[in-house]
Amino acid sequence: DLFFHARNFESALKSDGWEVRVITLDSLPFWCRYLPHLVQIVGNVIYMPFGFLGKSCVIKALYKCFFDEQSDLRIFEDVYIAWSSDIPSVSILHAVWSDNLQSYSVDSSRLEKFKEHEARIINKLEHPLVTVSQPYRRYIEQEHFGGRLTKKIDVVELGRDQSEFRKFGKSTRDRKSIVYSGVLETRKNLFFMLEVLKRLTAVDHAYRLTIIGDGPDREKLSDYAVSNGLSVEFLARMSYERVVSELHRHAIYLHTSVKESFSFSLLEAKLAGLKTCAFAGLQVPSEFIDLAFDKFDVEFWCNGILNIDWDANDEFDGSRYTPENMTQATLNLIYSGQTAPAPGMASKNP
Repeated sequence: DLFFHARNFESALKSDGWEVRVITLDSLPFWCRYLPHLVQIVGNVIYMPFGFLGKSCVIKALYKCFFDEQSDLRIFEDVYIAWSSDIPSVSILHAVWSDNLQSYSVDSSRLEKFKEHEARIINKLEHPLVTVSQPYRRYIEQEHFGGRLTKKIDVVELGRDQSEFRKFGKSTRDRKSIVYSGVLETRKNLFFMLEVLKRLTAVDHAYRLTIIGDGPDREKLSDYAVSNGLSVEFLARMSYERVVSELHRHAIYLHTSVKESFSFSLLEAKLAGLKTCAFAGLQVPSEFIDLAFDKFDVEFWCNGILNIDWDANDEFDGSRYTPENMTQATLNLIYSGQTAPAPGMASKNP
């Protein structure tokens, strides 16, 4: 989501006449480009999960060394690498590391210390801080950090270019065709998805699944599908245009992730007119989910999918989730009570 957010922001700012420079690790000189990853690996071996904070400290130091240049606006896509300056700035809180460690085994007392460090980093920010949905802000402030945060957090919902979706009209779809789009990693809980498909197939062999994307679990997922005789088509990463086209070939979007703060994937599925099925505990806008499940039980999910109400009115108005709205809301926040400068140089640090 972070990458898409940066590119959508870049496009919207440029259309308003801004000159935009997007800075990533690949923007660094080659000799130091991989240093942050090395620090993360060594740091986590020594004291998991503090290697992630070590990596961020190194990235921040390198960015300040090479890219602390004059601009009219600076946008940080990660609170861990943000720094204060006289340049009007904003930091985007897409997620925090302590809430995304599903792939790691971390001692509970150490995790609490990690949260304390994160809270201090957030509270020290001197410029505006925004997160990507109302549910995620409530969760972060009230549950995850348990009152540790003193920094005000505003909400600016993410936006997606929707022009590709307008090329498709309504069409008849196979109601037993399921699709998922995203990274193939532990947090997405994709083996549970295959278990749900296995149960659906036991009831009706017509159900099939298409998985769009790649990631560390790709080979194991494929092996599981083959060994269980499941009808699963694995498609590699593809362009945004091809993803939109592929979504329109299916009727059900299945999202078994255990954590999300917004989810471009669910937004795209709604824009494409699919029935979306997901965990009710995600901190995403409620209108992104048609069929919400409050527990990860295979039979529960299977029965819900088998009994989808296809006649229900699930019309979705995505007009609020555009790059233009997102950009204007962010600029209004940065320049609240001030006159925004004429379009100039905007620096983005994903």
